[in-house]
Amino acid sequence: MGNFRYVAVDRKGKRTEGTLGGYTREEVSAELRKMGLKPVTVEPIRGKKRAWKLSEINLTPPKVDPALKVVLFRELSTLLDAGIQLVDAISIVQLQFEDKNFRKALGDILIFVKAGHPFSEALAEHRNIFPGFVISMVNAAEMGGGLDRILNQIAIYIEKEDDVRKRLSSATSYPKFIAIFFSVVLGGVMFGLMPKFADIFDSFGAELPASTQLMINMSNFLSSHLILEAIFIGGFWIGMKAIGANPKGRLFIDKHIFKVPIAGHIIHKSMIARFAKTLAVLIRSEVSLINALKIAGNTSDNTYIKAMTEDISTQIAHGRSLGGQLAKYDNIFPIMVSSMISVGEKSGALAVMLEKISEFHEADFNTSVDKLSATIEPIVMGGLGLVIAVIVVTLYLPIFQMSTAIH
Repeated sequence: MGNFRYVAVDRKGKRTEGTLGGYTREEVSAELRKMGLKPVTVEPIRGKKRAWKLSEINLTPPKVDPALKVVLFRELSTLLDAGIQLVDAISIVQLQFEDKNFRKALGDILIFVKAGHPFSEALAEHRNIFPGFVISMVNAAEMGGGLDRILNQIAIYIEKEDDVRKRLSSATSYPKFIAIFFSVVLGGVMFGLMPKFADIFDSFGAELPASTQLMINMSNFLSSHLILEAIFIGGFWIGMKAIGANPKGRLFIDKHIFKVPIAGHIIHKSMIARFAKTLAVLIRSEVSLINALKIAGNTSDNTYIKAMTEDISTQIAHGRSLGGQLAKYDNIFPIMVSSMISVGEKSGALAVMLEKISEFHEADFNTSVDKLSATIEPIVMGGLGLVIAVIVVTLYLPIFQMSTAIH
């Protein structure tokens, strides 16, 4: 999409000119006619070349705060429910956002919709901001009606997803901080404090305890092989990145991540809740089960789940049941989940059952996060205190022994 400079006349013959966004001259001309103007000239605006600024270089697509998307869809839903046209609703909502990337995206969407394109196609032009399940739900609403209701469901879904991410981040932020802090302290001891103590001990020429000698040997080894250590750390980091970039390596990690102690259980509960909720919302939005499965798999950000949903959707296309196919993957979906889904299929209440599954696992996830937050702090602090105590005793034990020998 680019900007076009136009010259046009109104019904009274008054000349007017300005700029308008669009994909082609024809689209801009059509938009001008809708505005009651007769286009005279429509020419694309050629951008002037300018020097790049370091701050303008984006290596990754710009991210948008989920809270902004919640506000967008909730307010669009309210305005549409009040009888305001979609174009006018987008124009009203767009003005309140200060985030330049989000506001620009909404401006492009507004121009796209004004040109007569469906809202879902306009959103699809910005997939880095609006994921596939949003586009599919909007598309289903455009075909079946009830866009205001669907937009409200999207807002609720994004809000809950953001809450889950924040709870996970909150549960892991403290251990990360402690790990970084402990690494800095340990590095200071091994590379700064330990060599000074070693010089002091050498000046006395006394025999050191085994634990102190071991610490000094470790400090000397680490100080003498900094280049090898840097190569090892860099190689390990590059190796992990390479494994993650390799499809087979990524599949192996995503398949076994749920078996990681403590964290794996929490990730597992979160994945089931998210998968079931996404599927329920899509089915209620009248998206076909096959497409809903593929979208739910893509929103999981897990290659193993994506491959699994592709297989299940293929089997369902051949007439098999969802519950029966999920039962084959009992390492991911417990028997209770596949059984409830089978009951939902037979009773015609699949969306209701999926919502119940999502609510149950979401509550279990919240409980697990709360327990982790409550127990991890004393464990980490106790472990850190124990390590520091061992280091202090190891360093000062020879001094105490030499002081006793002198007396």
